[in-house]
Amino acid sequence: MLKWRIIFLAYCCLVIYLSSLSPKDLPDQALSIPDTVLHFIEYSIMGVLGWAAFGGGVGFPWGVFAFCCCFGIGDECWQDWLDRSRTADVWDAATDAAGAFCGLLISMVFWRR
Repeated sequence: MLKWRIIFLAYCCLVIYLSSLSPKDLPDQALSIPDTVLHFIEYSIMGVLGWAAFGGGVGFPWGVFAFCCCFGIGDECWQDWLDRSRTADVWDAATDAAGAFCGLLISMVFWRR
C-alpha cells in the first residue's frame, strides 16, 4: 500500500508541474486534444491511483473523491495565480471531479481488494 501512496503523491506532483507550464511549453499533440478530455483523463487516473493508495473500505471512498475535487480546484487556482496565459475555469474543475468520480467508480468495480 505504501508504494501506491508514493505513486499517488508523485502523480499529484506531476499534475502541478504540468499545470505550471505555459501553453507554448506543452507539446502540440496535447493541444490538439480538447481540454475537457485531457482534464477528464488526468483526474480519472488520479481517481484510480487514489483508490489504489487509500481505497478498499466499504462503500464509496468519499474522502479520496473530496481530495481529488479540492486538488482540481486548487490546480485551477494555481494556473490562474501563475498567470502564464492560463486561466482558471470552473468547467475544468467540474470535469476534474467527474473524471475522479469515474476513475474511483471503475476501480471499485474492477479492482477488488
